[in-house]
Amino acid sequence: MAGRFRFRFETILRLRRQKEDLQKRVVAARVRQIQQLQERHALLTTRIAQEGEALRGQLREGMVDVDALRSARHWLVRLRQGVLQTDAEIAAHRAILAQERVALVESRKEAEVMSRLRLRQEETFIAQLEREEQLETDDLNTMRFARWAQREGDE
Repeated sequence: MAGRFRFRFETILRLRRQKEDLQKRVVAARVRQIQQLQERHALLTTRIAQEGEALRGQLREGMVDVDALRSARHWLVRLRQGVLQTDAEIAAHRAILAQERVALVESRKEAEVMSRLRLRQEETFIAQLEREEQLETDDLNTMRFARWAQREGDE
């Protein structure tokens, strides 16, 4: 048995680690999507504030064309719809993210189980090697003692 340690399930361990890495990439991609949507939400919110302030500024200055006022209000409504749509998309992505994180945790557990099994088998292998080595050492010492005792008896 004095050979190298070989884990029989190395392929399964490697596949589970690959699955875990894939799940990590999926979660990271989803987080990036959520961040992009949050940036879009912030941009739209800022744009709404700017447009509202510009509209109020025009109203303070005096007479405003009704068509320009209608167009500005329509644009504000469209921007607000964009904010609401972005909020809905963020909520949907967060729900999907929660599911993907559950899958990541599950794949991490599977890989950890195989890693622990590998570690235990390797420890068992090393312990067996140490026992065999100890037996060989004991046999050598017994033979040395027997030779020494025989020489002492012959003298």
